[in-house]
Amino acid sequence: YLKGVAVQADDKGAFVIATDGHRALAFCQSREAHEGAAVNIIIPSDIVAAIKPNKYEERATLTQDSAPHWRLDYYGTSVIFAPIDGTFPDWRRICPKEASGETAQFNPEYVGDMAKAAKALGVKSASGAIKMAHNGEGPAIVTFGPDVDGFGLIMPTRANYGRDGYTTTPSWAR
Repeated sequence: YLKGVAVQADDKGAFVIATDGHRALAFCQSREAHEGAAVNIIIPSDIVAAIKPNKYEERATLTQDSAPHWRLDYYGTSVIFAPIDGTFPDWRRICPKEASGETAQFNPEYVGDMAKAAKALGVKSASGAIKMAHNGEGPAIVTFGPDVDGFGLIMPTRANYGRDGYTTTPSWAR
C-alpha cells in the first residue's frame, strides 16, 4: 500500500527510507554532507524504479524545481516529478535500539531482498559484511558493513505450526 520512498532532511541529516510494513531500508547522509533546507517528501515508486544501480559511485541529487515539483538527477538523467501527497509512516518508531538475539522465522523472499539491497550498495555478501541480528517477535536488524550508513529491518513471520499443512516432510521422504 505504500507507493514511494521518503526523503526527510532536518538538522540531524538527510534520510532516505523505504518500507512496505514487512521490511524497511533506511540510509543517512550526515548534516555536514546535506546542504539545504528541511525536506519531507515521498518520491513516487515509479520514479525510484527508473534509477538503476551502476558500477560507478554516482549519487542521486534531489532539488526543488518549482513548487510543488522536484528534480532528481542521476548519472546524466533528470526526472521532474510531483511528490506523493501523504504522510510516510513513523519509521523511527519501529527501530529497535538493539536486538535481543532471540531467534525468529522470516519470509525467505524478504531475506533475499536484503541481499539484493546489499548488492545494489556494492557490498559483497561473501565478505561477511552483511549481518542479521534476530530480535524475537520484533524486527530483525540487517546491517551492510562499516562502509554503509544504513540498515534494514525485517519483521518476523508468526508461527503457524500445523495449521497450513507445511510443517512436516512429505510421507514419501520418510
